[in-house]
Amino acid sequence: MQVITAEDNATRLPRRAMVTGNRGLTITGTILASFRVIDDEPFSFEPGEYIAIDCLDPVKEYCRSPYCIFSPPNEDRTFELLVRVVADGPVSLFLSRLKTGDVIGFRGPIGKSMLVQNDDEESILLATGVGISPFHSLLHLLRTNSSRQPVSLYWGLRMEQDICLVESLEELALLYPNFRYFISLSEPPDHWKGLRGRLTETVPPLLKTLRKKHFYLCGNGAMIAEMAAALGEMGVPRTLIFEESFFNHKYKPRPADVQRIRERFIATDLVSPFDRLKELVENH
Repeated sequence: MQVITAEDNATRLPRRAMVTGNRGLTITGTILASFRVIDDEPFSFEPGEYIAIDCLDPVKEYCRSPYCIFSPPNEDRTFELLVRVVADGPVSLFLSRLKTGDVIGFRGPIGKSMLVQNDDEESILLATGVGISPFHSLLHLLRTNSSRQPVSLYWGLRMEQDICLVESLEELALLYPNFRYFISLSEPPDHWKGLRGRLTETVPPLLKTLRKKHFYLCGNGAMIAEMAAALGEMGVPRTLIFEESFFNHKYKPRPADVQRIRERFIATDLVSPFDRLKELVENH
């Protein structure tokens, strides 16, 4: 199999960055790649924006993958990408093989910011896998800015071996008093004491209220589509639901699955348009 090199990538893209580090975080294939921008163009970003990397693959030919920036905004012209390496993902394999000193090409930063203006309303962050990337960037920025905003992070992973970044999350929880986080495993071992199940199963029973909350959903498009639909049917305005899918972009949730998620919510502080319509139908 032909290996895609940094030189192959760098000849295709307009911007340049040098690799300053590349380390494995889990035995299941999660890596953290670090870069310093070396071109002459301005470089700044906000949490939620992403870097686009493409390459030529001998089988799939042209491939492009966007990666939300993991590190917080800074003035050092640096950025980090949290990557899940998969066998059929040419760009993730390319990133996993990079060495310190390699120069790559990229596009960006591109995308929409996750920053909110109202510090008093709680943010509920739901991430699966490397979907935690923009949340990590956001949380560190909020801490640096001495934000008072309450933030709860729910991170869905498959196995205990997928867990990483605990030291960083613990530091955030210590230095940012209004932040708390929970890890939910869909395939937990018997000794696991955290949340057990998918986020669509474990989060709804923990939310006592839904009013005056911003919801940020990132990662698996299936989780995002199902949770967004359920929240909407619970009465959460769509303008308060931020969605960023990393894969399964076109997933269409089944009504029965959305209903099961709705039934897990214990919050009753919003008027559900779904229930209101049902009541109108029943009364006529």
